[in-house]
Amino acid sequence: MSSFRQIAPPVHSVEKIDFVEPEYQLLPGGTSFFTLYGGTQEVVKLDFSFKAGTWYETAKLESMMAASMIAEGTGSKTAREIADRIDFYGAQLSTIPYYDNNYVSLLSLKKHLPHLLPLLAEIVQDASFPEHEFEIVRQKRKQRAQVDAEKVGLVAQRNFLRMLMGDRHPYAPVASPEAYDHVTLEGARDHYKRHYYSANATLFASGDVDDEVKKMIELNFGPGWGTPFPYKNDQPPIKSASERRIFLERDNANQNAVSIGKRVPTQHHPDSAGLKLLTTIFGGYFGSRLMSNLREEKGLTYGIHASVVSFVRDAIFMIHAEVTAEKTEEAIKEIFYEMQRMRDELVPESELEPLRSFLLGRMLEDFDGPFARAQSFSSLYEAELEVGYFDQIIHAIKTTTPEQIRELARTYLDPESMYIVAAGKR
Repeated sequence: MSSFRQIAPPVHSVEKIDFVEPEYQLLPGGTSFFTLYGGTQEVVKLDFSFKAGTWYETAKLESMMAASMIAEGTGSKTAREIADRIDFYGAQLSTIPYYDNNYVSLLSLKKHLPHLLPLLAEIVQDASFPEHEFEIVRQKRKQRAQVDAEKVGLVAQRNFLRMLMGDRHPYAPVASPEAYDHVTLEGARDHYKRHYYSANATLFASGDVDDEVKKMIELNFGPGWGTPFPYKNDQPPIKSASERRIFLERDNANQNAVSIGKRVPTQHHPDSAGLKLLTTIFGGYFGSRLMSNLREEKGLTYGIHASVVSFVRDAIFMIHAEVTAEKTEEAIKEIFYEMQRMRDELVPESELEPLRSFLLGRMLEDFDGPFARAQSFSSLYEAELEVGYFDQIIHAIKTTTPEQIRELARTYLDPESMYIVAAGKR
């Protein structure tokens, strides 16, 4: 037995993702329906995606409040009755607002779907928006926003987005908790009526989705529902702040937060895959340049992270860290120092090869099981990308040279082009 333990398992390189494209059908009411079958458990997950995020709202917070109110009552059931039914069958229901799309998801044992699919259909198609529940949800949201307004990390990130996009842009968060005082029941209800209808929905069904389950889905969600509404597709102007650096004082902060970054090309750009690799080397994993410098060597932060945040219509490169207050300027200096190193020096192969393996392994995690595959596919579908995009990323991870990485750094990691937001104590 001991000699067997000394034999290392075989190592296989990832060449491509064997991704089986989901089965597609267009339901009679116009809903795009994708089925991703798989898994060994009798569990099904249904994910509805509506083009109803902040991009489509006419006033701030209408999208969030509409999503929050979906399960707070229907024409025949109260919020309590809905919650009790979901709990009785041991299912999970979630409604998630986001920038481009809003989501309604149900996770359930397959055997309970005959009881839960009619309920889900009623929730999605016949939300009643009771006034009492709306006020409760609005106050809870406002209280949470007030708590978040004291967290320097969130303060820095949200002000960074407003600084980069402009206060009125759909991707820019609201400026203060008082914004909740201005969102109305009528506005949230109108947003629901405009955007939650069959032809504006995409349904991703994953897990043990057999023919019987598909028939139940077609029965409950096949016919048309809601009133089609022409959604806006125009691009609002980007109004970045003229000043590239701000400091937001929070005297009660235990530490300071720093957000640094800029707009970068979307996933459709040829540099997108290489930019992901560059960002990971720079600050996207535990062994990154930023972690090695600011955490391991200088002890300026417990954690620092760089990432490319991809929206459907834009993308942002962002570095975020929470640091010791008196070391804020030193932390910013070191971030830019590492940025300049990426622009000046070639990444050695000894650093690059382990990173390639790490990224390829993380890609495999994104396809581990039917639910993960459904999430990965839905992200591609909403961004209007082909499945071959996964192979493009793998190719970039395996073949991008140190010279190409340096050239990408010279294009996208110019310290002079960055916006900086710091929050905390002076």
